Amino acid sequence: MDMYVLLAVLAMFLYGITAIIYKLASKSIDPVSLTLFTSILMTITIFVFWLFTKQKHITLKGFEYAGIAGIIAGFAFIAYISSILLGKVSIVSTLRGLSFLVTAIIAILFLAEKISVIKALGIGFAAIAILLLTL
Repeated sequence: MDMYVLLAVLAMFLYGITAIIYKLASKSIDPVSLTLFTSILMTITIFVFWLFTKQKHITLKGFEYAGIAGIIAGFAFIAYISSILLGKVSIVSTLRGLSFLVTAIIAILFLAEKISVIKALGIGFAAIAILLLTL
């Protein structure tokens, strides 16, 4: 199995676990504070990991994209944590999972990525499955 697939599966499990922790925490902390403290600890974790990474490649363009992504991710994270506080974590996390649909559409339209009919059907069926899980 390719390393990127293994890392994606690891990320899937870790994100799944954190959603439960966010729900448990939401009873004791407001969404913005939870997002702040989670982000601070996440930043420290990533910084330590980055320190021990041998290859570091940073350009101004990369820094600009990272900044834009960070701002968007910050708003997304606050919305996600707030929705967990207000709703059922099983439904919220499932709906959040539809982000792949947004990514696929943008990648096709703006990054000129090509997908086969079979893959397009797979994306469509996955979206339908996720939507059905929220009913």
